Amino acid sequence: MALVSYVIGSCPSCGTPESYGNVMVGGNTLSRGCLRCDHWDRIPLPKLQKKVIYLDQFFFSHAFRGEHKIFVEARKRITDLALAQQIIAPYSNLHEDESQLWTEARRAPLLQFIKQTSLGHRFSYEYEVKNRQIHRAFQAFLAGGPTAHTVERSDALERDVNEWDGYIWIDVGNFPDKYDDLKARKDRSIEALLDVFDTWATSPSTFKEDVEIELRSAAKSFIEHYVDYVKRILSCDPTAFLAANENSMMVESLLHYQSNLSAPLRMQRIQAFFQSDYFANVPEVRIGSELFALLRYRLRQGEYRNKDKNRNRFDGLFYDIRFISTYAPYCDAMVVDNLMFQWATDPLIDLPKRFGVRLFSRRNWDEFLAYLADLAADQRPEVNAALKIIRPADARTPEWVRQGSALVRER
Repeated sequence: MALVSYVIGSCPSCGTPESYGNVMVGGNTLSRGCLRCDHWDRIPLPKLQKKVIYLDQFFFSHAFRGEHKIFVEARKRITDLALAQQIIAPYSNLHEDESQLWTEARRAPLLQFIKQTSLGHRFSYEYEVKNRQIHRAFQAFLAGGPTAHTVERSDALERDVNEWDGYIWIDVGNFPDKYDDLKARKDRSIEALLDVFDTWATSPSTFKEDVEIELRSAAKSFIEHYVDYVKRILSCDPTAFLAANENSMMVESLLHYQSNLSAPLRMQRIQAFFQSDYFANVPEVRIGSELFALLRYRLRQGEYRNKDKNRNRFDGLFYDIRFISTYAPYCDAMVVDNLMFQWATDPLIDLPKRFGVRLFSRRNWDEFLAYLADLAADQRPEVNAALKIIRPADARTPEWVRQGSALVRER
């Protein structure tokens, strides 16, 4: 007996009326079975060519509030395209964190709204993406290979994006309340950033020099955090491991390479890596460094002089830089706010040219809608035919689906 999701008729084996139908979609196969016997069929589905779209928190916030029709309509188009197997719009841990900053009554509904739009698809955690990038760069460094970084989509999307989506997805639930910690860290970071604006505005350095400053700062952070971690271990601090941050654990993991060498030699090699072009070309590190360098450059051009306006303007800057630095190389398109669109398309950075990602914001909303319309119009006939098979218009939904657990969401 199979858990049939869509009943389409009588079983070809046992003949039981209204018992045979679609059970599940997995990979590129539709499975059919019977509610009464063990009959089972597998139907191959055509190959897909899905686009990966990142929707920034600003998009979800507007669509969730429903105050601006253009966001509500765009979200509907995106959901329709996802159900038509043409796109995926995964959510990330940054969506989870930013949703935590909403009021207690609205944060859980907002996150659920984001997950429903994403149909359960999610990006790997940003730390996992950076970890994979740095390890690949370190391996190239050890082998003396090319310093250019090779982008592999599996770094950010562990599942094949071109698999057919099934009927359900499992919601792992919301994370514990982190509002106080996230809000405090966000406020401290913004104030610290605003405090250096005057210094950056009068700095004589060039954009290229500022990129190098940011890269050196990132490299220094890894080493300093690891040194602090080692000191706590040597002092027999029982909380050393629990308090260790991601940077110190990254260095610790790099020390495992060629463990036949002495620890001091391995550490020297890691320090050399962090000063090399291999590290400088890690996408997450490079993009983040360039975005902060662009901020320095624009300050020298006389922009962003009003501190009160800046506090609101840059309220979400750190989250924005984190998500675009981490996920831009793996996306076909991203919907971002106006500030990040302006920066990411600046000729000094130009992420679309470097990674082929299409960027959209309120500045070019008509282009975004045209992009979605082109995707809808580009649906292949064989895929349309398969969609009618996996979601038969005249099928009956059995009782077990209608009474499913609250943890199971229908696609």
